[in-house]
Amino acid sequence: MKMKYEAQIKAGRDLVWATFDNPDNISRWQPTLKSLVHQAGDPRQPDSVSELIYDENGRKVVMTETVTERREPQFLAGIYDNARATMLIVNHFEEIDQSTTRFVSYTNMKFKGIMKIMSLFVAKSIRTRVQANLDRFKLLAETEAAGQDQ
Repeated sequence: MKMKYEAQIKAGRDLVWATFDNPDNISRWQPTLKSLVHQAGDPRQPDSVSELIYDENGRKVVMTETVTERREPQFLAGIYDNARATMLIVNHFEEIDQSTTRFVSYTNMKFKGIMKIMSLFVAKSIRTRVQANLDRFKLLAETEAAGQDQ
């Protein structure tokens, strides 16, 4: 399943990148994230590995993140793997002007086992949840930008 999400954020790209790249912010825009534990490599750099644990409606979802490429402040890509799916996620940050950034997130999700069939039934809820996360990130980055303007 391929997905593309996009948000135009009223904040400069450097601030958007800093907000996105700060691991302390992740749970602020991904509220189901309960823990992020770095396991290997330099954090958030290519070949680094982290374990993310989510609480999805009472169900514990453990995911391994491997950063595959990073071009600061334009691009971060990684592979996210768990028992049900493997995802390639590419986050791209395009500077529109000094105070506006387009954040585009591309996801290619390959389901495993029975989830290949179940994906037909859960695709809409996945899309809705990811869009809600992106909307929360947009609000967080714009709030951070507003705080800097004061």
